[in-house]
Amino acid sequence: MVRLIPIGFMLLAGSLLLARPICAEPLILGFENREQWENWQEISFPGRARTHYEFDPAAEMVCALAVASASALAHEFPGQLADYPVLSWEWRIEQVLAKGDARSREGDDYAGRIYVNFKRDQRMSRWERARARLLEVFYGREIPGRTLNFIWANRLEIDEIVTSTYTANARLVALQSGNQRAGTWVREEVNITEHYRRAFGGEPPPIHSLALMTDSDNTGETVRACYRRIRLGPAKPLPAEAES
Repeated sequence: MVRLIPIGFMLLAGSLLLARPICAEPLILGFENREQWENWQEISFPGRARTHYEFDPAAEMVCALAVASASALAHEFPGQLADYPVLSWEWRIEQVLAKGDARSREGDDYAGRIYVNFKRDQRMSRWERARARLLEVFYGREIPGRTLNFIWANRLEIDEIVTSTYTANARLVALQSGNQRAGTWVREEVNITEHYRRAFGGEPPPIHSLALMTDSDNTGETVRACYRRIRLGPAKPLPAEAES
């Protein structure tokens, strides 16, 4: 499904208009209230059944049910990466996909994943940039470039990073793997800049958008996951040196 993401996320550029914050205070993106929920836009893909996403205001979460389906919820990045390099969230899955495999196209489904989509820059190939420009002319929307996928895998080792089987512009980072923690809420915190350096090398371009996705269109399975407490924050200060 990674192959469909750049086309789907181009819908974001003109549809989500969020004011840039004045200072780098932590930002809560979801899902404590309906206003936060409404800032997320569902992105569907041609020829694919849609995953069902449901906002639960009492539990302050969104749950996703994928039945041989795929779609995403996307949120424009509401600031600058330098101000908000730390992304945190909580997720809970019922089980991983039995046929899921990040190293094969047939297994490219995940019970849970969080995308960080970056704007295009000169590090993309000339062919990729030309193709993106043509699509932008046709659709009238911006198309992002590279992407980090933080996934709940079932065959990768935790912290393992692999390249998508669909595009060299996507990296899959396994934060969880297997069913050992399925059924429980798990908190994640990642430094986007540091993970970009590990995955791609060099410094990251500006961020285009964030997204969450639960999909099973390649494996044909049924899977359910929930997400909550999605936040952006500044980098944590280094501990003070002890006085001698």
